[in-house]
Amino acid sequence: MDDVILATSADDVAGWLSRAQHAPFLAVDTETTGWDPWVDDLRTVQVAADPGLPVLVLDVAAVDVAALGDMLADPGILKVFHHAAFDLRMLWRAGLTVRRVADTMLSQQLLDAAVPDPVGASLEAIAAHRLDRRLDKSIRTTFGNAGLTQAQIDYAAEDARVTWDVFAQQTRELVAGGLVDVARCEFDAVAPLAAMELRGIAIDVDAWRDLVATVEVQLPALHDAAQAAMVTEESPRTLFGPEPVNLDSPEQVTEALRRVGIDVASTRESVLRDHAEHPAVATLLAYRQAAKIVQGWGGDWLARAVHPATGRIHARVRQMVGTGRIAHSDPNLTQIPADPVYRRCFVAEPGHVLAVADYSQQELRVLAAVSGDEALTDVFRRGADLHVETAATVFGTAVDDVTDEQRKAAKALNFGLMYGMGARGFARSTGTTVERAQEVMDAYFAGYPSVAAWLRRTESIARRHHVVRTPLGRARHLHEAGTLARNAPIQGAGADMTKLAVAEVDRRLRDRFGDDPSAPIGLVLTVHDELVVEAPAEAGEEAAALLVEGMLAAGAAILGEVPAAVDVELGRSWAG
Repeated sequence: MDDVILATSADDVAGWLSRAQHAPFLAVDTETTGWDPWVDDLRTVQVAADPGLPVLVLDVAAVDVAALGDMLADPGILKVFHHAAFDLRMLWRAGLTVRRVADTMLSQQLLDAAVPDPVGASLEAIAAHRLDRRLDKSIRTTFGNAGLTQAQIDYAAEDARVTWDVFAQQTRELVAGGLVDVARCEFDAVAPLAAMELRGIAIDVDAWRDLVATVEVQLPALHDAAQAAMVTEESPRTLFGPEPVNLDSPEQVTEALRRVGIDVASTRESVLRDHAEHPAVATLLAYRQAAKIVQGWGGDWLARAVHPATGRIHARVRQMVGTGRIAHSDPNLTQIPADPVYRRCFVAEPGHVLAVADYSQQELRVLAAVSGDEALTDVFRRGADLHVETAATVFGTAVDDVTDEQRKAAKALNFGLMYGMGARGFARSTGTTVERAQEVMDAYFAGYPSVAAWLRRTESIARRHHVVRTPLGRARHLHEAGTLARNAPIQGAGADMTKLAVAEVDRRLRDRFGDDPSAPIGLVLTVHDELVVEAPAEAGEEAAALLVEGMLAAGAAILGEVPAAVDVELGRSWAG
C-alpha cells in the first residue's frame, strides 16, 4: 500500500495522532506472533482514520507501544476493531488500557440477523461484500519476532483500512435498521467478556479427576438401571430377554418411553425434565448426564483445558449466537451440570471467593414486560409464586388450595406457551385430554389477556415482515412464523439484559477493585442468565452486593415496571 506510515519513533506516532484528532473514529488492528495472549506477543498495532490519512503501522520491536496509550485509553475517542475481543486481550497483555470500543464483526452479526441472506462475520466476507476487496489472510500467520517485510506491513495496514471503511458503512445501516441501542449494548459488553476469557476460572484438578473416575465406575450400573426402567410386557424380546434399548437413539427411546406411558415429541433434556418424576425418565437423565461427563470431560480433557501458564480454564467466549445469547466453547462450560457435585470443582483462588448470581424467572418477567400484562406484572410486584397464582387462575381455585400437580401444570403453561406449546403438547406433558388441555389454556389466556394479545401480534408481525424484535431493538429474521416468532424476542431480550448486566457489573467492579483484566478479580463466567464473580474473600460480601446492584440496574433497563429479582450465593466454589 502506498498510503502507509511505518512508525520508527514515538514522534512519528504523535505526529500522526495529531493529524487524526478530528476523525469521527479510529480503526485499530493488531498483528501477533500467535493466538494465545498468555504465550504469544504483540507484533504490530495499526491505526486508520479518514481515507485522506495514511494508515499508521507501529512496529512494536522498534517503538514502545505505550506511544498509543493515551489514545487507546481516551474514552472520548471511539476505537473500532474487527473481533475486538482478541485485540483487546493482546493489548492488555502488553500493558495498555483500552476504553470505548466498537466491533465490525458484532455489527455485521446484528445486521445479518435481520435479513434472509447473511453476509458472514469474517473480515474477508465483509470486505468482499461491502468493498469488493479480496483480503489475502495467508500472511496473518507469518508474523514472528524477525523484522517486518513489506508484504506484512501492507497486509497489516490493509486490515485497519478495511475495518475503517466497513464501519463507516455499518454505522449508517445500524441507524437505519433501528439497531443503535442493541449495538451499543454489544459494544459495551465486548471488553468485560474479553477480560472474562483472559481471566478464566480455576478448577480443583484433583477433585474433578476423582469425580469423573467415580462417575465412570457408576456408568454401567446407570445404563442397566435405565434399561430396566423401560422394560414392559410389550417390550421386544430375544431369546435372552428384553431387547436392549439404544439409549443414544431418539427413535428407540421415544418408543420405549411410550410403552411406559410417557408420550414425548422429543427426547431433548429440556422436554424430558417435565417428566423427571417417572423412574424411566429419571434413570435415563442420570445415565445421559454421567455419559456426557465421562465422554466429554474425562480422559485427557483436563490436560487440554487447563492452561499451563495460568492453571485456569480460559473458555472461548462467543458473544452472539442464535437469539443473541452468550455461548462458550473449548470447553463449553454451559454443559457442566447444575448439580453442585460438579460445580463444586470450579473454585476461587486461595484467599478468594466466588459470588454466583442469577436472574429469577428472567424470561417470564420479560414476557410480562413485552406484553404489558397487568395481572402478570402484579404477580411479580407482589413477589408471589407465579406458578401457584397461575394455577389458581386456570383451575379456578384459591391460592392456598393449589395442589402440587396443579402448580406443575401451571409451570408447564407459563414456560411452554412462549415456546409454541399447543394443546396437544400440554396434554402430553400433563397426562390429560386434548380437550381439557385446551380448556386450561383458554383459562390461562383469559387470566393474562395481554399475553394472549402479544403472542397473536408477534406471530402476525412475523408472518407479514418475517422479522421480530426485542425491546432494545435486536432483530431476528424468520423464514417462517413458527415457534421462534414467540421465543426469539423473549430469549433475545434476556440476552440483552444479561449483556447489559455484564457491562454494569464490570464497571462497578473496576471502580472498586481496579482495572487489571489479567488478575483473578472480576467476572469469571456467564451461563445463560447467571453471572459469576471472583473477589478477595475479605471483600466478598461487597462484591456480591455490586454484582446484584449491576444486574438489577440492567433488569430495570429492559423490564421497565416489571421488577427484576436476583438470587446470589457466596462461597469458595461455583456451587456457592
